[in-house]
Amino acid sequence: MNEAIGPSMAVVMKDLRLAWRDRAGWASAGAFATIAVLVYSFAFDLATGDIRPLLPGVLWTTFLFAGIFAGGQSFARESEEGTFDALLLSPVSPTMVYLGKAAANIIAMLVIEFLQLGLATILFDTNLVSLELLVIVFLGTVGSVSLTTLLSTMSASMRGRAMLLPVMALPLLVPLLIGAVRATGASLNLEVGAAPWTLLLAVAALWSAALSVLLFPIAVER
Repeated sequence: MNEAIGPSMAVVMKDLRLAWRDRAGWASAGAFATIAVLVYSFAFDLATGDIRPLLPGVLWTTFLFAGIFAGGQSFARESEEGTFDALLLSPVSPTMVYLGKAAANIIAMLVIEFLQLGLATILFDTNLVSLELLVIVFLGTVGSVSLTTLLSTMSASMRGRAMLLPVMALPLLVPLLIGAVRATGASLNLEVGAAPWTLLLAVAALWSAALSVLLFPIAVER
């Protein structure tokens, strides 16, 4: 067990150190998410009095685009510098490499999302910091980041990767997005019954993570 976990933890720590040292990608994603939440809050405040029904869609579209942007930037940088190829040549299985990189991306994305939940709580005057909602955000983040980590690897060496990654990722993330938005609405008492949508979200997240783990070794073959 330790032999399997050790390489993944090494990749996690390496990616987190790189993310902290070169913060351009994740800082840009955080700035984008913050600006998006601010713009939505001002726009909806002018357009409608009751903005609660719109909050789930606002949050998850912001989270998904921020995650796609940051994931693509991190892989593009590693591909250009050759560090990702060097990592694949090391005596570590591609599956362990993927698990480490996905875990690091999930941690970084959760930090951004929890900060945005706090900001949105203030701007929209709605409590968005609850255990149920945090579980929903965690499940949605695991599912979306697992898939975008895989697709970022596949598109890192392609031309037009900035446009290609969203085109590939967004259609595949539709089931997860539906489950996340509906489950979030239920947690805010905007839907009747949270269990079915949370279950759908959990299934979509599990499908996304499992499929990505299986396909990553094939995607990085040369």
